[in-house]
Amino acid sequence: MPPRARPRPKILIVLHQETSSPGRVGHMLLEEGFDLDIRRPPLGDELPCTLDGHAGAVVFGGPMSANDEDEFVRRETDWLQIPLKEN
Repeated sequence: MPPRARPRPKILIVLHQETSSPGRVGHMLLEEGFDLDIRRPPLGDELPCTLDGHAGAVVFGGPMSANDEDEFVRRETDWLQIPLKEN
């Protein structure tokens, strides 16, 4: 019986537009053996309560500012405490 393949570690990718992609960063992570967990908070995707099960996170920019009053911006900036605490 062949050995079981170990699951590939995941990287959380946070994007902000429907047509955005992780581009070269995503290609590099895939080449290094990571799976990508892509979330788009402005489109309703929730961010995880913990990064358990993820090897890291990459938060991309967008047309908004961290100072904007959009609800998803506030939730996302509040969420940044999670990876900072879990590091």
